[in-house]
Amino acid sequence: MGSPRSSGGVPVYVMLPLDTVSRDGQLQRPDELAERMSRLKRAGVEGVMVDVWWGIVERDGPLLYDWAAYLDLAGLANRIGLRLHAVLSFHSCGANRDDDYHVPLPRWVTDAVARDPDGLLFADRAGTKSDEYLSLWADEAPMMIMDGTAEAARMEHAPPRTPLECYRDFMVSFKGAFAEILGSVVTEVLVGCGPCGELRYPAYAASRGWEFPGVGEFQCYDRRALESLRAAAVNAGRPEWGAAGPHDAGTYNSHPDDTGFFSNGKGRIRSPNGRWDSDYGRFFLGWYSQELVAHGDRVMGAAADVFNGTGARLALKCAGIHWWYRTRSHAAELTTGGGNGVPGYDGIMAMCRRRGVGVTFTCAEMSDGEHPPEMRCGPEGLLRQVVAAADRHGVEISAENALYRCDSGAYKQMVRNSMGLSGDGGGGMHSFTFLRLCDSLMEPDNFAQFETFVRDMSGDSAGGR
Repeated sequence: MGSPRSSGGVPVYVMLPLDTVSRDGQLQRPDELAERMSRLKRAGVEGVMVDVWWGIVERDGPLLYDWAAYLDLAGLANRIGLRLHAVLSFHSCGANRDDDYHVPLPRWVTDAVARDPDGLLFADRAGTKSDEYLSLWADEAPMMIMDGTAEAARMEHAPPRTPLECYRDFMVSFKGAFAEILGSVVTEVLVGCGPCGELRYPAYAASRGWEFPGVGEFQCYDRRALESLRAAAVNAGRPEWGAAGPHDAGTYNSHPDDTGFFSNGKGRIRSPNGRWDSDYGRFFLGWYSQELVAHGDRVMGAAADVFNGTGARLALKCAGIHWWYRTRSHAAELTTGGGNGVPGYDGIMAMCRRRGVGVTFTCAEMSDGEHPPEMRCGPEGLLRQVVAAADRHGVEISAENALYRCDSGAYKQMVRNSMGLSGDGGGGMHSFTFLRLCDSLMEPDNFAQFETFVRDMSGDSAGGR
């Protein structure tokens, strides 16, 4: 299913601008977009990827879907001869680095959140809420939806929908709208499972004061999260572990050795309690990671029910949390739900195999040596670890760059990581998505380097391998 890999090469896709579709549902700058997509086609690009924003499509009210602009985009891609990968983006846009566009969750969702913020939003230890993505512990909790639209009035006596039902209904409507081109033009549906569309917790965000390379904070303090934690602690025979998350895990901008929980015992703070590799730490991290995997399983299970048989490949995205990777605790990964937590990456891949979905992983443009050594970054080792986990479980893996770069060093690293890491039979990634189409990429010198990169990814030249 999806895009066939070129013989000996890796097909390249290009992520379209965040604002390709305006907040009122209009395809923006269509003539310029058509010209640029045509240039991508001539350069050998296989297709484009686009965020399909929940806050745009269902902006007018519950169950009121507007797919017109995205259908226009699919038609444009088809005329040019490009495939389209659609990212069903159930998160808000604007919290990620380099985001210059803001798309909130649908107004009727934010209204429901306002009535029950402690039950629908992730919260950190201080009680600060994240409005990037609805809490995974609320997946099956009915939201009180009160909207003034005629459709909502007609449905006045209908039962409230859960977030998971909202995601499923969105997918069903997408399938109906794109039925004639699913599997032919729209060859992949990547389903957002968290902030920035990634299966992770919102443990770091500039909007809450985080700065790179802070370890971030655990996001397990909303009402339902604490209920789940208490139940898990009782079940483990240690009810005293269920009152809260780790007390000594620091704050958003802490470094591992500033904390007792993440320290290797050599830092400024040493604590006899609550370390990540203690009995308590293994309990907490196992619960925290398993809850994330269970959320991915629920969302991707719904996606598989909807899209199986359409011919479109299903995938989810995993984040490249590479800072502090070269420490024993992998602190930044732990706060986002991965890393040394059990089940961690293997649990994610086992779930993907069970649901028949692929994985897209970020930070393929990065090398260890380009980061300051004191930050202990390890993007290369992290990518190898995730690829190895995917291979163990027989999961197709794709890659993308985390940050926009068009220098030769980044291109060579992308080719190296895409062509030779995976052991899935072809020796490379299923596909690569370049972030992103922009004015800078279209500059003559930059586009010439990009064309060389696409050619190298096709296997037509050595490309720095």
